Amino acid sequence: MTWLLTAILISLANLMPTVTVDFRNVRATMNETFYPLLVDRHRYLVLDGGAGSGKSVFAAQKCVYRAVVERNHRIPVIRKVAKTIRESCFEECKKAISRWNLTKLFEVNKSDLTITCPGNNSKLIFVGMDDPEKIKSIHDITSVWIEEATELMPEDLRQIGLRLRGQNKSYHQIIVSFNPILATHWLKGRFFDTDQHELTQIHKSTFRDNRFLTQNYLDELNDLQTRDPEAYEVYGKGEWGRKLSGLVYGSDIVVQRNQYPDPHQIDETTYGLDFGYNNPSALLQLDYYDRVVWVTEKLYASGLTTDDLIARMDRMKISKSAPIYADSAEPDRIEMICRAGYNCKPMDKRPGSVAAGISIVKATIIKSLPSNYNFNAEWNTYAWKRDKYGVILDEPEKNNDHAMDALRGALYTHSMSAVPEPDIFVL
Repeated sequence: MTWLLTAILISLANLMPTVTVDFRNVRATMNETFYPLLVDRHRYLVLDGGAGSGKSVFAAQKCVYRAVVERNHRIPVIRKVAKTIRESCFEECKKAISRWNLTKLFEVNKSDLTITCPGNNSKLIFVGMDDPEKIKSIHDITSVWIEEATELMPEDLRQIGLRLRGQNKSYHQIIVSFNPILATHWLKGRFFDTDQHELTQIHKSTFRDNRFLTQNYLDELNDLQTRDPEAYEVYGKGEWGRKLSGLVYGSDIVVQRNQYPDPHQIDETTYGLDFGYNNPSALLQLDYYDRVVWVTEKLYASGLTTDDLIARMDRMKISKSAPIYADSAEPDRIEMICRAGYNCKPMDKRPGSVAAGISIVKATIIKSLPSNYNFNAEWNTYAWKRDKYGVILDEPEKNNDHAMDALRGALYTHSMSAVPEPDIFVL
């Protein structure tokens, strides 16, 4: 850290005239707990903690810092939904530039949501995971910042990691920042419950680490401890939460593999399939045994054509006799899968089927393996919509619900197929 305590003079030769940047006083503009992380080089820098801890401010500072002191960066700054990024990450990066008096070094494009440092050929690109084509168009990615990472699915992180392959003389890093909202969230299993110290630096912070907060904000968070102790655990103390309000299901369904029944014990097997391309396609195997449905996540991947999907199913040796209940909105894809020899059927989507399907899922004992990362992540965040006043509505959110649609549609359709059609009497 000695070099950070002295002046850092960077000549940006491509700028006219040449500009010299002095970072001698950078420490005074930062929270002390984050200062050493400016030079952290781990593949994953995981910033978790409570509200107001300054982790997002620091992530923005590090992105701007690297754009100045290193060359040829392409750094996507990502949230799940693009429209949320303008007032959050984009503004934080602009504030960092202003706070460090670097305005003359950067070009800010408010329309395209990009911030460029021409002298070092570096660019910050702000994008949402709901616009996968834009992410695919970003070439030579050198590092990434993912804000509110709890909004993402494991598949999202995997796709981002695969794209981090740009040539750069510096190091590649994925900054992951979030509040630890739920102890069963996949991020906890991915980074906290496994030994990944060689690749990962985990840093926890709370509002008490942020010396720049106003007294009003401090009073508000302290008052939360009395008003809502469970929320204070997450947003005040930065601890993993025990539950979320407004979940559709919410019960813990994860069991260990040795609790799964042996294959010869299974009474019946069906599949649920939710089609996607930009969004993931989700294929679940549902094994019925002893009044329990045991879920195995067979596929959860984006960018698959129907031919790709069939090839994957062939390699996984998906049963060609067991019914595969697929999204009825894609009849052409269902027909192609049938022609490949599979027993693919459209899901029953008569009016009221979503509510009825949710009721059937709730009435069924569901068990899931820890390795069902995407299914478990969706289950633990699948929530009811709220109106503008925060009132819970009788309709689930259409976000991160691909495996949930596959499960609900398959269980509902299979249960309806077991109900005999009524006899018709002509009088």
